[in-house]
Amino acid sequence: MDHMAVTDNRQISVLQALLSADSKPTKDIPMKRLGVDFQIQALDGKTINKIQEQCTHYAGKGSKREKVMDEEQFGALVIQKACLIPDWSAKELIEKYGTPTEAILGLLLAGEIAKLSAEILEISGFDSDEEEIKN
Repeated sequence: MDHMAVTDNRQISVLQALLSADSKPTKDIPMKRLGVDFQIQALDGKTINKIQEQCTHYAGKGSKREKVMDEEQFGALVIQKACLIPDWSAKELIEKYGTPTEAILGLLLAGEIAKLSAEILEISGFDSDEEEIKN
């Protein structure tokens, strides 16, 4: 079999895999304390980068100036964007908490926010042991 045919077959199978892939994988996450499952979906890189920018500010002056990311805010925004169930912009939550982010921070425990945002980043293609996300 010639090399060209092998390359063509691989090209076709990779294209088929890409085209048939679920564009935004979803996953149910059991929330033990609440006794319900949340449903999350993957986020694309552009969305994650935008959230990172929103949560990053600069601290210090001159050579000591450094980027600082608000982890809690980052987790809450990732959850807000990726949660299909519950809908954090539901009227009842907004009436009580003001914003979806405030509802997430007010209703979920810090560990739940960390667990959910880690799950979202994982199904979005980031490995949980890679600290690349926080660059």
